[in-house]
Amino acid sequence: MNKRKQKIVEHALALFLEKGIRNTSIQDIIERARISKGTFYNYFSSKNECVGALLEQLRYEAGLHRNELLVGKDPKDLDVLIDQIAILSELNQKRGMAAVFEEIFYSGDKELKKLVLHYRISELKWLSERLVDVYGEELRPHALEGSVIFYGIMQHLLFAGKILHQDSVQPRAAAASAFHYMGFITDALIHSNTAVLDVESFKAFNKNLNREQLDINDSIKMLKELLEDPDVTKVQEDLTNALLSELERDEPREAVIQALLQPFIESYQDSSRHHIVKEISGLIWYSVRQR
Repeated sequence: MNKRKQKIVEHALALFLEKGIRNTSIQDIIERARISKGTFYNYFSSKNECVGALLEQLRYEAGLHRNELLVGKDPKDLDVLIDQIAILSELNQKRGMAAVFEEIFYSGDKELKKLVLHYRISELKWLSERLVDVYGEELRPHALEGSVIFYGIMQHLLFAGKILHQDSVQPRAAAASAFHYMGFITDALIHSNTAVLDVESFKAFNKNLNREQLDINDSIKMLKELLEDPDVTKVQEDLTNALLSELERDEPREAVIQALLQPFIESYQDSSRHHIVKEISGLIWYSVRQR
């Protein structure tokens, strides 16, 4: 999402939190963002499409942070997965998304509900793959059900913590607690035939989901911009060129990318561009895994 579109989405979210989605008009968003009506319609065909862009931006940001956490780490490391899971909940809390989701749930607006459904299905798909990383390929036929069960436990723990005013029940704590039980649950799914969801039905349903695809050329462009910095060191230059060389292959090798990203980030540890490099690294890993 380009910066101007992102800015409009941020202004829209502020209005949704102040007035509610239903009571926020397109004209309100135009005035708050200080743009013309034509500019709004260049990016969105409707207010609901703006809500969809907001959900996609949250998922995208979470994806970048999650991939940043995974760089140089063992995908089987449960602590890494717990941190990755907590990120989306923390982002939602930070942005006040609970109020937005609640309004959509009670709105009766089928289009908005469908947007949230896509958002949640994308999250289930992501966790399904990560559960396979941690618990092994045996779980794959039932990984979707495992992700449904996990989020059921985690969300009810967070809900109970909230109504009991128990501040210690934060996303990471809830995720860690839920994983205490997942070993037993995954074992039952694999060996005890306890699964009830039809994975083939999910696959058929999922074909209708539209997800924004990241272009690996965006990563290449950002790396080339780093090389234009007059203060770039020899180590930084060599690592950046190595990443560029790999990304420009017809089929970038995931193992090579992973091996390069950690030293690439570390080479900018004391640089003012460190935060940009971390963002680029997340984008690279996200786009390579997506392919």
